[in-house]
Amino acid sequence: MKRLALLLMLAATAFANTEAGGHHEPPVMYKWINFGILALGLAVVAVKAGGPFFADRARDIAVALDAAKRVQAESEAQVAEISHRIANLDTELNAMKAEARAAMELERIRSSRETEELKTKMQASAEQEIAAAAKSAEFELRRFSSQLALGLAEQKIKARMNEHVQGGLVGSFVASLEQRG
Repeated sequence: MKRLALLLMLAATAFANTEAGGHHEPPVMYKWINFGILALGLAVVAVKAGGPFFADRARDIAVALDAAKRVQAESEAQVAEISHRIANLDTELNAMKAEARAAMELERIRSSRETEELKTKMQASAEQEIAAAAKSAEFELRRFSSQLALGLAEQKIKARMNEHVQGGLVGSFVASLEQRG
């Protein structure tokens, strides 16, 4: 700071010398000294103010470069992985096809087994229904036959029945009651 103030004073005296005379041209040496002082002052200001700015800027650029390198490394890793997967795509497709075929075969076997089980159950159920229907039909046939036989027997008995047969039946019934009593 002291140097800057000294340089500014020297520059001011150089300007004062040029203005004091009014008409004469200052020597070239004063112009060079003035230029040097001005340049030195600008350099000091640039170093003091610009130094931290440029250091921060350099640090930001370095951080950005590191981030770019990381992103580049990640993308190269992804490209390598994708290339590897593309190279193994045929193998993966063949494996997937083989898995699908195996799954389809297992499903076919399971479906066949279920179909056979269902067929067996349906046959058993149909046989049970047929047996039940046959029993029911047999029962109905026996009942119908019995009713028919009873009807025929009743008709035969009515046809043979007359007063003489009725009297004999009543007499034998009464005699059987007397014997018991």
